[in-house]
Amino acid sequence: MAVDAQVEDARFQALFARVASDPVWIERVSGEITDAIHLELSEIDDDDLRDGTFASSRSVLILMADMVRLGRPPEEASPPPDAVEYTRQYVRRGVSIETLLRAYHVGHSAFFRNWVAGVHDEVDDPEWLARAVELGAKWTFDYVQALSRGLVSHYTEERERWVRSAAAIRAETVRALLDGEHLDTQLASQRLRYELDRHHVAYVIWSDEREGGHDDLGALENAAVALATDANLAPPLVVALGGQTVHAWVGSREPATLSVIGVGGSMRAAVGCCGHGIEGFRASHREAVRARRVAQLAHGRPGSVTRYDDIALTALASADLDLAREFVARELGPLAEPDDDTVRLAATLRVYLEEQASPRRTAQRLGVHENTVKNRVRSIRELLGRAPEERVAEVLVALRLAPLTRAQATRER
Repeated sequence: MAVDAQVEDARFQALFARVASDPVWIERVSGEITDAIHLELSEIDDDDLRDGTFASSRSVLILMADMVRLGRPPEEASPPPDAVEYTRQYVRRGVSIETLLRAYHVGHSAFFRNWVAGVHDEVDDPEWLARAVELGAKWTFDYVQALSRGLVSHYTEERERWVRSAAAIRAETVRALLDGEHLDTQLASQRLRYELDRHHVAYVIWSDEREGGHDDLGALENAAVALATDANLAPPLVVALGGQTVHAWVGSREPATLSVIGVGGSMRAAVGCCGHGIEGFRASHREAVRARRVAQLAHGRPGSVTRYDDIALTALASADLDLAREFVARELGPLAEPDDDTVRLAATLRVYLEEQASPRRTAQRLGVHENTVKNRVRSIRELLGRAPEERVAEVLVALRLAPLTRAQATRER
């Protein structure tokens, strides 16, 4: 029997490796796990935490595949670094340990559906198929149980540290303000050590690099302070609410703007408009978050700063990406294609319409000959099958949306 068990174990290890060790498979299933968790658990469904969910899911799958391949028992599993950081994010957001454990059970269910489908593709023998599914269910259940024990320990330790820290008080007060809770302005200002009865500009700084560590978060916080300093404004309120993101506000007695052109390294920033008092504090933050969403959809370059007042129309029009895609396809047709020549024509059309269909002014802005503009406009009319001047507003909105829908289509592939 011992020999038979060893043979069965080796056969299971080989099957598991074929199904669940391919990097492409792990990336795809990590994405499906992330979608399942955020669909099931509405209390955690936001863009900042979604990145952490994906990173944690991927690290858990990679560790699982390695342990099976090496023949290590599931009871030896301990949470990988990305999973530990994900636990910290739950603590900092005030999300319960029960929700964290539910996320892992939802994730396990999504994983197991994919794994069983892969086993069915690999195994023809019905008897071995049933046994393989049974072994996989037991091994992965024991694995998740072992991880859960480690996560509870990390959650408890992190929460004890967090509730004692001044950062927790600031984060809880900011969260209450953003959630619309009624707070006394003077008391909230004292807790934040930041005067709320003045004008505010909110901004968000983030990095898509998943190094995952306190040093990285410190770099984001330093960048948030540097942005205010470079703009000759007062020291900002900076709050880390989880993930590779910090949220910041800078206040002034008079309306102000955050005049910066870039941030360092792999970081990016998004800036809201100026608003007064607590409602202005909230509104500017909402705008900064929406500007960040547009920057992420468009795959903005590292170091870039996206201002809400520059992309407000795009943010509004891209709230429903499926509708945005349909709108772009209907208004631009072949002019929405991603090849370089077509993208150049689309860019020319945008300037042409902004310049009230003047080839001369368009040529001046683009730095090309006026005849070049006329030739491009002729090609544009052929592609559209109509004169673009017939639907100026619609075409301009579609041209703003096109880079976002192209980037999203690329990501989905």
